[in-house]
Amino acid sequence: MTSEVLIQHPETSTRPGERSSGTPPRRGSPPKGLTLVEVLVALAVFGVFAAGMAGLVIGLVNANANSKDRDAAVFLALDRLETIRNTSYPNIIPANFPTEEYGTITLGTPPNSYPDFQRSVSIQDNVPMAGLKRVVVTVSSRRGVRVTEEMVVGQ
Repeated sequence: MTSEVLIQHPETSTRPGERSSGTPPRRGSPPKGLTLVEVLVALAVFGVFAAGMAGLVIGLVNANANSKDRDAAVFLALDRLETIRNTSYPNIIPANFPTEEYGTITLGTPPNSYPDFQRSVSIQDNVPMAGLKRVVVTVSSRRGVRVTEEMVVGQ
């Protein structure tokens, strides 16, 4: 029976606390992980980013609401112009198209209500010339959107 002798070389031994390369850890090396200051700086950067994103989202929501109001206002103005276009010339007078206040505009079947809009019609006789009427329809929303559409009708 032969006995084998196991010889370890000092540069390849792995003792507790040593690296796999066999070199012992340096005493001045930083510990693993993040310091409190690094975590606070990261949170501050994230907070600035999140605040910017929140402002962007709020701006997009407001722009979307204004766009919807503008679309509805254009629709309401063109609807009134179409009604006037289908009215006989002598009946195109301000008394037949009074101002509709907020909460009074309802269109379609089934009826759709437009409570946040008001609509007014201005009719000028003999403008731009005799025998013509200039009709201006103005629709305003509670959010401040204002749309004006106009046409000229003749006999």
